[in-house]
Amino acid sequence: MNTIADTKWFLQFNGQVQGPFNQDTLQVTIQSLGETNSEQALVWKRGLVEWVKANKWQASDYKHLQSTTAVPEDGDTHTHAHGENDPDLFEKTFNHSFTEGVFYRVQVNFVDQPLMSKAELMTLIAKQQDVSKVSIQDPNTKEWKEVYAFPDIVERLGLSRRKQPRVPILAQFTGKSNKNPEVSYRVITISQGGMGFTENYDLKIGDEVEGQISSPHFFQSINVKADVIYAGQDGYIGLKFSIIPDEAKAAIIEYIKKFGKNSVNTPS
Repeated sequence: MNTIADTKWFLQFNGQVQGPFNQDTLQVTIQSLGETNSEQALVWKRGLVEWVKANKWQASDYKHLQSTTAVPEDGDTHTHAHGENDPDLFEKTFNHSFTEGVFYRVQVNFVDQPLMSKAELMTLIAKQQDVSKVSIQDPNTKEWKEVYAFPDIVERLGLSRRKQPRVPILAQFTGKSNKNPEVSYRVITISQGGMGFTENYDLKIGDEVEGQISSPHFFQSINVKADVIYAGQDGYIGLKFSIIPDEAKAAIIEYIKKFGKNSVNTPS
């Protein structure tokens, strides 16, 4: 029977998988990464369904999952409980673990980002002015794909290929929601199709707001009604306009055009 010290661990950092390590070697390797990097690194072993953040890893926590030698009734001692002598089985288990762990390799403008969970990926995409700059590696095929190749993300965020650039704005929303008769939120992004709030933890996906957007960039406040289609753990809320008068849409379009002339960061 293998001991916990003999368990084979794998370390994933900056998109690269290293290992196998035994318990002591992995501990030293994690310590050498430093506090910041260990928060981004992940560890895994056979028997785990998901990758574990390196800074949270303690070998003793996974003692019950250590690999053991199984002895079937026919006396065949060459078969191991977790397929340690079966490379194909190990590969399937390894890939399945990665997928179930929902950690993705992501690039923005072809620059590698830290490995992120699906929730972190959704937050990143929701804040992008131009999602075409984001590439995601498919955990199954290892191919790099655009955001629109992931239907669940597109549907969840209400994304569209239509040319509706999302741009930063200094604005305030006041009105009501389906939860509160009086609300006031800071608007930090806007497009023809919707807007984004920040520092908001009370709204959830499916909630509705109705009221006015006020900004020094508009001659007068504009009336809108919108549905929450994204709620990030960091307080960022994405909304899609359900009702917006033509004059309000015209004011937003005019602002986007002016912003585009004065900012190199606006998508072309």
